[in-house]
Amino acid sequence: MDKLKRIEKYIFDFFSTRFELIDIFYRSTRRDRQTGIYLLKEGPAILDLLTSIHNNIEYQFFSEKLVPHKFSTPDALFRALDHFKKYLNDNQYLLDKNAKAGMTSYIVDDIQKIKDEIIEMADYAKQLYDMEDNLVPYQELRYKLITRNVPDFINILKSILASVSYAITKTKEGFFHSNVHLILKLLGFEIISEEMTNVGRIDAVIRFSDIIYILEFKFGVDIDYSQQALDQVKEKKYAEKFFVEQKEIIAVGISFNTKTKNINGYTYEKIDE
Repeated sequence: MDKLKRIEKYIFDFFSTRFELIDIFYRSTRRDRQTGIYLLKEGPAILDLLTSIHNNIEYQFFSEKLVPHKFSTPDALFRALDHFKKYLNDNQYLLDKNAKAGMTSYIVDDIQKIKDEIIEMADYAKQLYDMEDNLVPYQELRYKLITRNVPDFINILKSILASVSYAITKTKEGFFHSNVHLILKLLGFEIISEEMTNVGRIDAVIRFSDIIYILEFKFGVDIDYSQQALDQVKEKKYAEKFFVEQKEIIAVGISFNTKTKNINGYTYEKIDE
């Protein structure tokens, strides 16, 4: 996949998972503005901000083909993203005013979340374009998780483990967990091993701005224990401690084989409250 197609796919996938909810939020907020957003400090200006966000997404960026359909060149696309980022940052004070006045509401919180995610998307899109055509493992792995592509994430991770598996001399469960943690940590992921809950420890947690991955590992010879790992996440309700963050949660059960010193199975599932 060339650079431009990679960027277009990333941006389209990003908004595909969000625009319907943003659209519903925008329309309901505009409809109920007299009893909702207009009660906030500078409420009309905040509604203008939300309207601009909605319109920029709908008419500029939410399209499978961006160049040359929406923008004449890739540079024009990135200039538009930079302009969008600057506009969002310049209007952050509207959200801050309500926070400082103790008038935060779900409206302010939701607009803040939308704004932060768009800025992260714009920054990452530029990183993708600036990279070589052959992505480094971290960028490729990160892209797969951001776009909820767990199968490809596992395949790339298996490839990385295969390159070091013969250096793994120990075959204890904790040693494999440590290697996965170390690999992902060195590649730049925000990963926490042995995350504590009220009922036990989660093997690993990977966080993004809008999604949390819960990884649970099992260990054996030849047998695929990934379903048992996923069942443990659900039975012990590991996801409950993250519900308050209001992010999408995906649990992934991963099975390791002592003979191949690699992943021999996986399964995953979205966890809802």
